[in-house]
Amino acid sequence: TLGRAPNVPADGCVLCVGTLEPRKNIGTLLDAYARLLSRRTSLPRLVLAGRATPEASEWLSRIARTPLAGHVTHLGYVPNEEREALYASARLLVMPSLDEGFGLPALEAMSAGIPVIVSSRGSLPEVVADAGTLVDPLDAAALADAIERAVSDDEWALPAAQAGLARARHFAWADSA
Repeated sequence: TLGRAPNVPADGCVLCVGTLEPRKNIGTLLDAYARLLSRRTSLPRLVLAGRATPEASEWLSRIARTPLAGHVTHLGYVPNEEREALYASARLLVMPSLDEGFGLPALEAMSAGIPVIVSSRGSLPEVVADAGTLVDPLDAAALADAIERAVSDDEWALPAAQAGLARARHFAWADSA
């Protein structure tokens, strides 16, 4: 069940959940991840979980080439019943979206005890508040730095996961309905 305890596996992946479409800003995420690969010998796999739209073809082609080949995986759509296991495999969730109506994957990750790095645009700052790291979605260098901290600093990751759990408790279906 989601929401039990912080889950910050040292060997967990960098996870991005959402339909691969332009507003999800996958190109900047790939730029940030490629920057990290150029300066780190060890880096968790980047996992993209979401249906690919026709606009995603360039990104899918890019992850098959150097330097991303072998380091980035596209899973496609992950059904709800498999999401808990997906989040349990993650070191952190990254959502560099240019716009979000709500940002359910960020809330799901926080509920699962996963630290989150999200865009400073759209609804994400309101959903995450101070329980995650906010980055300018157009700043690949800042995104790379935030991911690097999340994957290498356990003293940051555990409190970030705990803050996410606390924040997620503010959201309930009964309150929303």
